Amino acid sequence: MTKHDTWVRLKPGSLYEPVLDLFPNGMIPMRDPFPLERVIVNNKQIALWIIDFERLEPNQANALAQLIASRRGADVTEVMEEAVFQGGFAMINGWVESMECDAEGFQRSKEFADFFETAPQPPSARAWREFYNSQHDRWIEGDEQPPPINSIDDIDPRLRTPELEERWKMRQIEQAIAVGGYSVFDVLSGRATVDVLNQIDPKNSYSLVGDDDDFEDDE
Repeated sequence: MTKHDTWVRLKPGSLYEPVLDLFPNGMIPMRDPFPLERVIVNNKQIALWIIDFERLEPNQANALAQLIASRRGADVTEVMEEAVFQGGFAMINGWVESMECDAEGFQRSKEFADFFETAPQPPSARAWREFYNSQHDRWIEGDEQPPPINSIDDIDPRLRTPELEERWKMRQIEQAIAVGGYSVFDVLSGRATVDVLNQIDPKNSYSLVGDDDDFEDDE
């Protein structure tokens, strides 16, 4: 089974707020980088995310099962067994505010974008089923491995946003500082960050405000 790497942040006021303090930074692990599952409720199709059971801590899984059971008026054991069977807890798409992912999530999101560009519009039930089965066979039940992401250029342009590019730059900075042999003072003062920025973004020149080199000697 592929190790999933998608996380989502929920909108304020979601039904899951009572348990969010159990999740670091309020981020919940998801099996898929988009709502893959579909159910019909009152003749209306509802898109569902699946909270990734494999990456939940026992206390998180128990809290979710209790919360969902209380909302449904169901037995906690029944809810937990259902989650184990389907690989996680279902969540309606409307609660998700933002998403973060790594290599697997970006590759599957690219496939999702490819599907909507190549499938009949709107996608037929058959086309969606073929895409759905492919996702399950390769990424959920199988062990498909995504290509590595070494730079922002390895991410499909359709998936890039200014926020993603900024987050990727911060990741590069953190990784470079971690292996750069900088002193604690360099890190705390910001000199390490400036040094790394000048390495990864040579088209611009970065410096610390207040550096002696940036000001004329008043004496």
